[in-house]
Amino acid sequence: MKTVIIAAGMGSRLWSQSDKIPKCLLPLYNGTILSNIIERFKQIGIKNFGLVVGYKKEIIIDYLKANNNFDVNVEFIYNPDWEKANGISVYKSREFVDGESFLLSMSDHIVSVSALQKIKNADGNCNFLLCDKRIEKIFDIDDATKTLTEEDRIISIGKDLKNYNAIDCGMFKLNESFFYAMEEQIAVGKDSLSSGIQKLIERDNMRAVFMSESDCWIDVDTPEAYDYISKHQI
Repeated sequence: MKTVIIAAGMGSRLWSQSDKIPKCLLPLYNGTILSNIIERFKQIGIKNFGLVVGYKKEIIIDYLKANNNFDVNVEFIYNPDWEKANGISVYKSREFVDGESFLLSMSDHIVSVSALQKIKNADGNCNFLLCDKRIEKIFDIDDATKTLTEEDRIISIGKDLKNYNAIDCGMFKLNESFFYAMEEQIAVGKDSLSSGIQKLIERDNMRAVFMSESDCWIDVDTPEAYDYISKHQI
């Protein structure tokens, strides 16, 4: 199985010096945010990665070429439309995944290995999203993408949902049907990843994989989140 990591955006909300270094290369633990993400996927048996790059792509490419001691294969996928919403970046990976189911990760979400294993093991013809029901423990609930679920069915998704019972952890297992849905949304000017997922929800083609009490994750999207994770092992 392949994993796609989208790292094309600027990330200026977290990192005021994003004009010098992409936020996925900020130091974390014994490496960077990006190296920690790759290492965790390697621990669940992933060795083939598609890294979608755009803004400051040369810095990210040079970093991985100089520091790829993970014994994994990384294919760089260029998104020239990196200033647009992130659904474009995922859509650019279509040729790389070649019709197979794949895992999708943001480049700023740190997730425990046990939770990654759960989403990898999700079985069925549906698309899957890792979700957390422990709403009271979410680091930045106001900015989090919310989901409404019925058992494992995802009913709706969005940052502004008023009625929700779980949080989108930014980790997916997707199949070819996602690209058809995303293509339809892009054609009508809706180019966010969430818009593609919403189309799958309308077709009853999204299921939730829930974190257990021992799992953990964080979206490293603000200085406060980065400060927290820098001081706490996840």
